[in-house]
Amino acid sequence: MNKNRKAITKLIFLSDKPFKADLIISPGTFRKGVVEKTLEIYKQGYANKIITTGGVTRDRGITEGQYQKEFLIQNGVPSEDILLENKSLDTSENALFAKEILDKEGFKYEKILLISKTYHARRIFMTFKKVFPKSQIRVISTVDDKDITKDNWYKDDEKKEMVMGEVMKIGKYFLKDDLEL
Repeated sequence: MNKNRKAITKLIFLSDKPFKADLIISPGTFRKGVVEKTLEIYKQGYANKIITTGGVTRDRGITEGQYQKEFLIQNGVPSEDILLENKSLDTSENALFAKEILDKEGFKYEKILLISKTYHARRIFMTFKKVFPKSQIRVISTVDDKDITKDNWYKDDEKKEMVMGEVMKIGKYFLKDDLEL
């Protein structure tokens, strides 16, 4: 069992060190930890542009992308440094629609910092790498309010279920889209 747990941990939990990049992508979520990490990375000067994504509303009256943009502005990021994508309904669309906006704006994206929840890091990397194949992408993962880490995910049934759900989604994405692991 220990070998299986290690293999799953290695597959799912991906986290890189940030580098000077063309932009930060904050994929669709209402999880405060993700947008707080986006803000932190921006304020540390790793990139001077952010694109927030997500069209899901979940009865909040505001899209994920708009929620993130408003949070960033309220915390000192100038609105002109933020691009907004607010049509996407899943991870694949986050990537596709973000690329459409960046291309339309003529924005360079050779180096990307991609912010992610810890347990979503591998799938988000795979998805964005397919859409941005020539870009160098680093995933900056953060613990959200679910408190799922590589050291505790297997100790709690709810956390285990979230991680194993990601394993299953990776399998589906891999088979459907021929994504690279």
